[in-house]
Amino acid sequence: MTHRLAALTVALIAAAALATCGVVSRISDGHLDIEQAELQARIAPRFPTHRCKIVIVCLHLSNPVVVLAEGDDHIGLTADATVHLGGRERTGRVGFAGRPRYAPVEGQLFLEDLQITTLEFSGLPEDYAAIVRQHGPALVKGQFESRPVYTIDTSTAKGSLAKMAVHDVKVVNGKLRISFMPQ
Repeated sequence: MTHRLAALTVALIAAAALATCGVVSRISDGHLDIEQAELQARIAPRFPTHRCKIVIVCLHLSNPVVVLAEGDDHIGLTADATVHLGGRERTGRVGFAGRPRYAPVEGQLFLEDLQITTLEFSGLPEDYAAIVRQHGPALVKGQFESRPVYTIDTSTAKGSLAKMAVHDVKVVNGKLRISFMPQ
């Protein structure tokens, strides 16, 4: 019985040491890259969405596409859009971009400071476009500022350590890069 307990203890210590080596080697890479497809898979289920800012301005978004532009510190999103302004309706595409914000306690990434980057609507009068630019970000704000676009898996030792060591988040080589603090 004592022999089994000793063997089990040695095995647990060895497993912990190997797990720690794996964590340290992953963090020593200095970053974690998240592919566009992974972000797409996490964001797509939130759509279609329909929001109204005031009674006369409603925006319906569907078919989102995540855009990670090299050298940009924002995560972009384009979507099919239907704008309802008063009694008129226009369809087209709209692009948004937001800055990633890391919440260390939760280990989650959110988008904030959402801005409209593109409006592609055939025949949309400029005064209507101005209304969409003004109210559009508020219409999708709740989709991204209060709901994470990515959560670090903290069910493993590696994830728990990574969550505490995040330094910054930016787009590198068409991927969202979570950089860890230098050791």
